[in-house]
Amino acid sequence: MQKKLPDTRLKTGTALRRSLAMLLACLMFVQPLLAARSVQGIEEVKISLDLKDVTLQNAFIAIEKRSDFKFITSIERIDKKRKVSIHAEKKPVKEVLETILNGTGLGYTQVDNNIVISNKQERATGQVIQPAAAVNAAKEINGTVKDNAGSGIPGTNILVKGTNQGTTTGADGTYKINVPDENAVLVFSSIGYISQEIAVGGKTTIDVTLLEDVKQLGEVVVTALGIERNAKTLTYATQQIDGKKLTDVRDANFVNTLSGKVAGAVITQGSSGPGSATRVVLRGNRSIAGNNNALFVVDGVPIDNTARGQVTSDFGGINGSDGAANINPDDIESMNILKGAAASALYGSRAANGVIMITTKKGKAGKVSADINSGVVVETPFLLPKLQNTYGQGSGGVESTNSSMSWGPATQTFPNNIKDFYRNAISTNNSIGVSAGSEKIQTYLSYTNNYNQGILPNNKLMRHTFNLRLNTQITKRLSADAKITYINSDIQNKPRSGEESSVTMNLYKIPRSVDLNKYKTFEDASGKPTYWASSGIYMNPYWTINRTFESEKRNRVISLGSVKYELTDWLNVQGRISYDWYADRVNRGFYNNTLLFAGSGGSYADWTAETTERNMDVIVSGNNNLGKDLHLTYNFGAGQTYQKYSQVGGTTTGLTVPNFFDLSFAAALTQMTAFSQKELQYAFGTASLSYRDFITIDGSVRNDWSSTLPKPYSYAYFSFGGNVILTEAFKLPEVISFAKLRGSWAQVGNDTDPYRLLQTYTFTQGGRGGGYISRNTTRPAENLKPEISSSTEFGLDLRLFAGKLGVDFTYYNTNTVNQLLTLPQATPTGFQNQFINAGKINNKGFEISLTASPLKGKALTWDATLNFARNVNKIIELHPSVKTANLGGNTRTTTAIVREGGSYGDLQAFGWKKDANGNYVVNAKGLPVATAFDNIVGNFNPKFTLGLNNSFSYKNFVFSFLVDGRVGGVMTSGTDGNLAYDGTADYTEAHRQGGWVLPAVTETGEQNAVAIDAQTFWQTVSQGRYTWGEFFTYSTTNFRLREATLGYNIPTPPGMFIKSLRLSLTARNLFWLYRGYAKMDIPGLEKRKLPFDPDVNLGAGNYQGSEYGALPSTRTVGLNLKVGF
Repeated sequence: MQKKLPDTRLKTGTALRRSLAMLLACLMFVQPLLAARSVQGIEEVKISLDLKDVTLQNAFIAIEKRSDFKFITSIERIDKKRKVSIHAEKKPVKEVLETILNGTGLGYTQVDNNIVISNKQERATGQVIQPAAAVNAAKEINGTVKDNAGSGIPGTNILVKGTNQGTTTGADGTYKINVPDENAVLVFSSIGYISQEIAVGGKTTIDVTLLEDVKQLGEVVVTALGIERNAKTLTYATQQIDGKKLTDVRDANFVNTLSGKVAGAVITQGSSGPGSATRVVLRGNRSIAGNNNALFVVDGVPIDNTARGQVTSDFGGINGSDGAANINPDDIESMNILKGAAASALYGSRAANGVIMITTKKGKAGKVSADINSGVVVETPFLLPKLQNTYGQGSGGVESTNSSMSWGPATQTFPNNIKDFYRNAISTNNSIGVSAGSEKIQTYLSYTNNYNQGILPNNKLMRHTFNLRLNTQITKRLSADAKITYINSDIQNKPRSGEESSVTMNLYKIPRSVDLNKYKTFEDASGKPTYWASSGIYMNPYWTINRTFESEKRNRVISLGSVKYELTDWLNVQGRISYDWYADRVNRGFYNNTLLFAGSGGSYADWTAETTERNMDVIVSGNNNLGKDLHLTYNFGAGQTYQKYSQVGGTTTGLTVPNFFDLSFAAALTQMTAFSQKELQYAFGTASLSYRDFITIDGSVRNDWSSTLPKPYSYAYFSFGGNVILTEAFKLPEVISFAKLRGSWAQVGNDTDPYRLLQTYTFTQGGRGGGYISRNTTRPAENLKPEISSSTEFGLDLRLFAGKLGVDFTYYNTNTVNQLLTLPQATPTGFQNQFINAGKINNKGFEISLTASPLKGKALTWDATLNFARNVNKIIELHPSVKTANLGGNTRTTTAIVREGGSYGDLQAFGWKKDANGNYVVNAKGLPVATAFDNIVGNFNPKFTLGLNNSFSYKNFVFSFLVDGRVGGVMTSGTDGNLAYDGTADYTEAHRQGGWVLPAVTETGEQNAVAIDAQTFWQTVSQGRYTWGEFFTYSTTNFRLREATLGYNIPTPPGMFIKSLRLSLTARNLFWLYRGYAKMDIPGLEKRKLPFDPDVNLGAGNYQGSEYGALPSTRTVGLNLKVGF
């Protein structure tokens, strides 16, 4: 029996108490939550603004973003060329308006939450815009005003042309207006959008889609350390993703949904189904022994994203989870990808791989609002291997009921064995987010429940996420922000990948003439597994899913507290502290009689691992006008990062009481212990100087002191950049709406792991005296340095045809030095290896993001985005004594390596030998001759990546789809090699009757004339688990319909408590558009098509390019309902 295990609630409670204490400390002066006030006067509401030489439209946008007010005005009243400047700290909106409207001839009137802008003469004569309901009218018009994405635009002005009669849209974009007759013309205008005029005619419903006006929009993006900057002043490439785009189509790990949406990102996932870690690489791999994953930063603070326990060999295992999977996409407001070194330089030794900046939702002042998102999907296998269905159990054409192979005679087969074994998995997602607040305090509260079934019976993931965020203005100058997130996840029976005790391999190895349904009764009366053949490795897959188990439970608390004080109108100081703690409880058991893994009575492992990361920093931020034309912004500060990891538990390969899974019944207990801690202290500074808002130069410096490096521990990182906004510096053709040239140089690092400087020891339990201590055979490093990446970047940002076409182009060139390599040591030293810094890796390439709005009709809109990227990697040098290095894993099929003159991720494997003239070579028996194992069969990195996203809206219907793919790169499949050996793969059906003469030459140079049969050929080149990898290496070039959604915005009457309602049909991994083929064309056989999903690797670490016993990826189809209140 499996004993019910204790949970980690005690320590979870400790973490919660610490985080809540932090939350309360930040808000200790805050009054109780204030009820939302219906309407506040412009003389009561106070805002802070810092604007220089911006248009009135941009000034109105800034006020709307910082308050609940919406502006009503005719756009033609505003002088678009007039610029205004203002610096206000907690000033009433009334005072702000009088400042920016001074000298414009315009005035204002407040009507509820609307601010009506009009000529002073109109106000004097009583001709100010009046609410439409107050005017006698013969006809009522209603409708919805939406943006490009189909979302309602609140606060849109609707005026009856030639009158002062008007109204505004509500929070959901709906409106009602009375018009005098059918000859009336309605003018729709909103700050930041191009206005439209529509004749009423005989219509009673008028729906409108407004196009963004790129000349007005001043996009603000979140950059390193959470610093907000105007996008047009940036000197480096970033890519913004709206949080709404992350919840349309879902995945158990939301990071997988970034595929195709980020130019230059290569995203792969582990092979253990729901809960597997995901790898995100931006602009190529840089580190041989270190981390290549992008850094995840939430609300300006890094979170732990360690992916422990990744499978790196064909013996297999269970891939661990990562930290980013715990991020709830429903809480994401926006995401900004900082790809290059200049963008991420302020993160110093953690920034080498780029940064994914996530900004979460906050509460808003005003009425209480809520959003509900509920969905259900059905998951089925996306791609299964093609098998032959002619020949059955046996060998050499002779039937054998004790054989595990399918080289027997032609007979009845069971084509659906594999398909029927998997289930149609049902997954659900339900979330609710509530926002409320007043001028003093705002609250955002959310809860999300995820339930994901795996396609394997008994496999499932359950996750609960609670989130609370409070923002408050404590005094006129003091504000605070506090957040706490609690995640509880439970993953049951995550499947093993690899060969041994893998469900996939046990299932695929079934002879084609064996009816798997007969073996659903997986054990006999004595408790032994039922099987169709004698085997020392493979088992009945029904035994595997019922008599092996795995449980991963995680409790995680992420908290953040910050306090900001405005020292002056131009200078503020902010202090932040974050705490990220999680505990994993893992239990794995194998029942008695399980091959390979179970000792007498069974086997069992039970351990708990705790991870802690604490970040603290202080940031001083300022901005000053240096005369009329220069504007300076700057930030400087210091901080500390502390990380700790501990593991404790035990394992046993035998149980004194059979199948009673508790370590107290261990036949021989082996302890599992691990501990590490690390501290990083840093100081930084950054400055940006703008001239007349069209030339910007900036720079940054950060100095790190790391506990993992030798004295003096200190390393500095720098960045420099500049840009010119051509459209503001020169008079360009009207077709060019916006143009910016940018360039930057930066240097960032990649820190190393703890305890590489000193001699370490390991205690092993067992033997005489209860155990022994052994010395680590790797010699301590004496002068270890961090890896350093120096990068140069140039780019061009263009907006054409009033924003209907956009181009973002970036070229980069990055050199990474001080690679951490292992140097073999002579035997007399007493060590086997030593860590050294050496080597140089170069990555260079380009990224292009194209945006277009081909159609912007009254009823039909079409928006498209194309992401395209190319990266070229080169190993410039390693070390005089190290010319080749392993990437942390190997299989008996292939090994991923780096080698001087090659590229990161070259794959080496046995292949088919060729002579000097390129002819295949066979031996005297007519069978292929193998090359040495150092034969390079390709590289696992793609040459190009691309993603094409299209969004359409027609009236209340919305439709979008994403096509993405990769060109180039290869992977080797150990699974395919096994299917070839057993005669189950579809291509093994050919040449079974013999007479197959391979067009090759003998080792003496003569033409081959010896005939062979298929079994002899395939068992020669696959050799079971010792496969000649080149025969089973495939091009990973592929294109697929990654995502598709079809939704309908259900109309809701004005004034109804439901503000928005959308029902959508969603799909992911719908079908392939193209799949690559086997790298080797075998004479006499048809080309073999890629039989697995190249997005799924053996693990999610640096060791890539290998598939072995992977659980198939899935296709999902479902329904989603979004409701706004």
